[in-house]
Amino acid sequence: MHYERPIFSEEHRLYRESVRRFFKTEVEPNLKDWEAAGRYPRELFNKAGAAGILCAGFPEEYGGGGGDFLHHVIMHEESGFSIAGAYLDGGLNTDGSAYMIYRAGTEEQKRYWIPKYASGEVVAEAAITEPGGGSDVAAIKTTAVRDGDHYVVNGSKVWITNGNYCDMFPTVVRTGSGSSGGSFSILLIPADLEGVSTGKNLETMNRGCGDLAEVFFDNVRVPAENLLGGAEGQGFGHAMSILADMRLAEGARFLAAAELAFEITLDYVKSRKAFGQRIFDFQNTQFKLAEMKTQLSMGRAFIDSCLAKAMKGPVDPIEASMAKLSMSELEGRVMDECVQLHGGNGFSNEYPISKLYTTARVHRILLGTSEIQKLAIARSL
Repeated sequence: MHYERPIFSEEHRLYRESVRRFFKTEVEPNLKDWEAAGRYPRELFNKAGAAGILCAGFPEEYGGGGGDFLHHVIMHEESGFSIAGAYLDGGLNTDGSAYMIYRAGTEEQKRYWIPKYASGEVVAEAAITEPGGGSDVAAIKTTAVRDGDHYVVNGSKVWITNGNYCDMFPTVVRTGSGSSGGSFSILLIPADLEGVSTGKNLETMNRGCGDLAEVFFDNVRVPAENLLGGAEGQGFGHAMSILADMRLAEGARFLAAAELAFEITLDYVKSRKAFGQRIFDFQNTQFKLAEMKTQLSMGRAFIDSCLAKAMKGPVDPIEASMAKLSMSELEGRVMDECVQLHGGNGFSNEYPISKLYTTARVHRILLGTSEIQKLAIARSL
């Protein structure tokens, strides 16, 4: 899909080309081998750091590329535009937890951690979701009890992207009064501390080559200086702020993946024949494609409008929920139609639409289900 997108500058275009080239040369040729192995190599982050595509939206003084929020979005979009994204499913998009540190961290925390994100030396993922908790962030039970110059952390998290690769987990915990009370805070918990462990790579519908794991904290002693921002009780606000950014960026990724599916399907129906003519020549096919093209164009206008606003101030959390809701639902509809237009071949992993379809299903669940987004939007009314 090709649109005029005036919100992006020449600098953005060059960065987009770098990201696209990285996926094309360093990721796509290896996807089948990585899928067979069940994961991609940890060294992929080091290569991405050396290529300058990690943390491009952070100031140079913190080791970033000196860009802006749109650089962060481009990384997400290119994950959607590339078939590699269906296998990694956002695995290289680690800027979210880096933004958490950049926005809320102390100066020491920012200067220590963000350069390590940017180089690929450190892989870190926000640890928020808990077993049995799902989208209910307020139900978090992981505790952090102050003990002198440390916090003692107990609990577990689940569905942590890159969980077995992570060197550090920015973790939402309850501080103050245990699992039934207290306030939420965020601790930066290094993975090599005694008592931190991860489970095996979780099996999912979309096997891919990503890494999803459960993380366990058993009497982990975390230095008090690792409290994000140096103050207790601010974790919920920090997490919600970053979730707004991530929902908008991921909405852009979901739309990009739907556009990729449309392009793949358009090429397919123009080359595939049935009953003596191209599948494209059937009126039903043309009507389905026309509907999808219209919906995708409307989605693109909305997403770019949200991005333009985000460049002028903080991301509107309600618009971010709208973006995440509408684009994940649109992606699901488009993927389903595209599989149908592929016929039996759409069910075969030999065709990329199959992988795109199974990857897309979780997008209506992660970062807060569609129902959670609807609830947030309704409350704003």
